[in-house]
Amino acid sequence: MNRLVIIGNGFDLAHGLPTSYTSFLNFIWQNVNNINSNYLIKKLFNINYDHFRGDSKFLNYKEFVANARRFYNHGSYNIANSFYGESSFKITYKHFAFADESGEIIFEFSNKLFELITVRNLENWVDIENIYYKALLSIIKETGEFPQLGNIEQLNKEFENIKNLLNYYITENIENIYNFLGSGNELNSIATLFKNKYQDLYRKPDHKLFLEFPYDYKDELIKYDNSLKLSYLGSYESENLFLDFNYTSNVANYVSRLNLENDKKIGKSSHIQIHGTVSSVEDPINFGFGDEMDDNYKVLENIGDNKYLENIKSFMYFNNSNYRKLLNWIESKDYQILIMGHSCGLSDRTLLNTVFEHNNCKSIKVYYHLSEDGTDNFTDLSQNISRHFNKKALMRQKVVDKTLSQPLPQDVRYSYK
Repeated sequence: MNRLVIIGNGFDLAHGLPTSYTSFLNFIWQNVNNINSNYLIKKLFNINYDHFRGDSKFLNYKEFVANARRFYNHGSYNIANSFYGESSFKITYKHFAFADESGEIIFEFSNKLFELITVRNLENWVDIENIYYKALLSIIKETGEFPQLGNIEQLNKEFENIKNLLNYYITENIENIYNFLGSGNELNSIATLFKNKYQDLYRKPDHKLFLEFPYDYKDELIKYDNSLKLSYLGSYESENLFLDFNYTSNVANYVSRLNLENDKKIGKSSHIQIHGTVSSVEDPINFGFGDEMDDNYKVLENIGDNKYLENIKSFMYFNNSNYRKLLNWIESKDYQILIMGHSCGLSDRTLLNTVFEHNNCKSIKVYYHLSEDGTDNFTDLSQNISRHFNKKALMRQKVVDKTLSQPLPQDVRYSYK
């Protein structure tokens, strides 16, 4: 059976890679005292190091806030809460000899979008993209929900700064740190998930595999299963297309490793890094919003100003042929979708709706996250998946139930370079 493997950030997290928003955010606060050596971080803040305690080290924003309120909330210093209350602030210094002056700025957020993201303490990339979209609509509709973000020019400029900083973070803290090629000779616990086994389906009409697919697809499954007994697959050779929404080299390693097996029970694997590659001019990272099905999207189009469409993913897909390759692939063959680490959030709804509702998509199987306390996110994922369907009955036909699904393994790790 052909498989379209949808890869999201949870796949990288399952390998212990620090790709969560929290890790990215903490990286910034751990380097807030070194901003003169990183112009991208420097753009986020206005800091006066004549007063600021540059010898302090912080693990995260919470420690930064505690330190600031401990050392600067007295004497000639003043901490003024921002639009977000105590979660954010501006520090000023007023010399006693110049009592009439408003005070010299010691610290404040220069990038107001980053300030909003920090305060909201978002946990994954899809939330950053959603908050950008909400801010975009707020500016158009003049709701006043985010007055500190200014106009569309300021919003896009600040979002571009965050995107460039994300590119830098992944390059320096992940791509240059982890050895993605040194994964050993044996298939790991995730790679083995792609190896099919002969099930003797013809003699087992009640086999649970049949429950993953429509009833009228039973004969095709039996034919493919029978072919696994042969020395060659012929017309039943399966394919795995990894549709990778991440920016790291993690999935590329899997594709190379699986193809080295040259095993008919795995099939041929290929890779589309649909959201671009870090440090690439030809294929820059695609970081924005991609829900053209949203009721408000028409408002963006009708305003007649392309600045409001600058970070809509669909237009960035035209930078290369990856989206066309995906469309050609799903048009050419039947497939089962495997979801590994993708939250199926709204920021990718246009693309996910295309592959979910396609007639050639026979089934959608979720590899959910199982937490140490025994809870899992299967229900959340299935609810998110439903939002990508216009035809809810079709969704119920395609999504594989939890008893036939399984957790995504969390035990694979890479060595350092």
